[in-house]
Amino acid sequence: MKKNDISFVGQYIKDLSFENPMAPNFPPQNKNPKVNLDVNTTYLDLKNNNHEVNLRIKCTATVDSNTLFIIELQYAGLIKADLENDEDKKNLIISGSYFLFPFARSIITSITIEGGFKPFIMQPIKFENVFKK
Repeated sequence: MKKNDISFVGQYIKDLSFENPMAPNFPPQNKNPKVNLDVNTTYLDLKNNNHEVNLRIKCTATVDSNTLFIIELQYAGLIKADLENDEDKKNLIISGSYFLFPFARSIITSITIEGGFKPFIMQPIKFENVFKK
């Protein structure tokens, strides 16, 4: 499989959850929250050379022992590609994750702003390292 053999058919939010447990009693904004970020990717073979790559992101922000917000996002892409072996599958998952990430990051940034917080902007991720876990 070559990179130009991948066609993105569509992208979509599969699941989105935002919790703002302290609202409307926000803590002072002068404290930087501790942010726990969990990112992984799942793969689903949909047959007939159709595949779903699902970027799963969970972000929890806390100050002291108070949870400020929890975001859980599953942002997926429908991809058409002819996979010949496990290496092709691995490359598809990594390429799909790189493609989906900017859109997922934008959604998370917007949700934190709409939730009343400073924008949370995720830094770039090396998906090759995520795949090794």
